Amino acid sequence: MTVPFPAELAVARQAAAEAAALISGGGVPELVREKARADLVTEVDEAAERLIIARIRRHFPSDGIIAEESASRLEMQGRTWIIDPLDGTANFVHGHPFACVSVALVDEEGPAVGVVHAPFLGEVYHGVRGGGAFLNERPLKVSEVASGPAGLYATGFPFKEGKGDPELYFRLVAEVVGRSHGVRRAGSAALDCAYVAAGRVDAYFEIGVSPWDVAAGLLLVTEAGGRVTGWPGDTQPPLRSGRVLASNGRVHAWLEELVGRAGV
Repeated sequence: MTVPFPAELAVARQAAAEAAALISGGGVPELVREKARADLVTEVDEAAERLIIARIRRHFPSDGIIAEESASRLEMQGRTWIIDPLDGTANFVHGHPFACVSVALVDEEGPAVGVVHAPFLGEVYHGVRGGGAFLNERPLKVSEVASGPAGLYATGFPFKEGKGDPELYFRLVAEVVGRSHGVRRAGSAALDCAYVAAGRVDAYFEIGVSPWDVAAGLLLVTEAGGRVTGWPGDTQPPLRSGRVLASNGRVHAWLEELVGRAGV
């Protein structure tokens, strides 16, 4: 079987691997800044981003790039690489292992290539549109849980100003907790999506996410047989709205009903 986007996948995997080696090889960073409350950036984030951008520029100089630490605007026109050099920076700063590199290529049809490399977990996820999703070369498939109350869910919290009402959101999370097998908050949206693709959680929901948080992960979900949408009533796709429902498909309607009623 011929894998789509072979050159792009190879570059994405190599760039993510180099950045992951940089992240995992330096210990706890000495220079930590707050972009906003609890929104951290380190010299490691910035160095990893420069490394990834340089590799992409060498191979695809005409493609657009949106990267978390250097993006001045979020225009996705034509082929655009969307990069999070370190998703889960707060985890990284505190020595918590749920941190990863996320590299995606998006075109007019949506995400085309995605790599999520989690060096502290020893896990490399990759996927291409029409070519499947994989964890350490093993094909991924979403879970078969068909009942919403029997599901395990992942989310993140809208802690950044302007990203949503935390109080309303916590009420929604409490309702999902009370009606299901539980909710997990890992602190990395890219890994939350990867876990949906791997069948480790049955759905992920969040608001206020940026494209670099989820571009690679959402491709993994769809290529593993899952479903990705915005929240009920959204007129923009998740990469533009920042409102994401990603599931195994079977619990999607149940989760849509809950979040639709929440008024978040």
